[in-house]
Amino acid sequence: MIRTILTTLVFIFSIHYGNAQKIDKKDLLKNWHLYVYKIKNKEYSPSKKEKNDYIFFKDDMTYTSLSEGKKEYGVWMFNTNGGYIMMNDQKKEKVKAYIISLTSRTLVLRFDIDEIRAFEVHYTSIL
Repeated sequence: MIRTILTTLVFIFSIHYGNAQKIDKKDLLKNWHLYVYKIKNKEYSPSKKEKNDYIFFKDDMTYTSLSEGKKEYGVWMFNTNGGYIMMNDQKKEKVKAYIISLTSRTLVLRFDIDEIRAFEVHYTSIL
């Protein structure tokens, strides 16, 4: 009897957890402002050059961004199975960013770039 109850509870929690992790493309469609970097739970503020950095994901699958004062634009794709965003800029350079977490106000990404792979990049949709 206890085994049946435990099995049922595990099943219920796994369904709830799976639904909580579901991300839809429309959840990404907003202007995300760079907030903080995290490495092993230690926070680092963006540099002065990065103070106004952002990524704006648009519904037409294009994006604009500001990175260290340089404006960029391109197209993006959201891979629901892999949990990542693939961005192709105007120079045809590709950047993959894994979604660590997403709420209505925060987006946490880990970029697949050697120099910053250990960083979690935290964005906020409000300032």
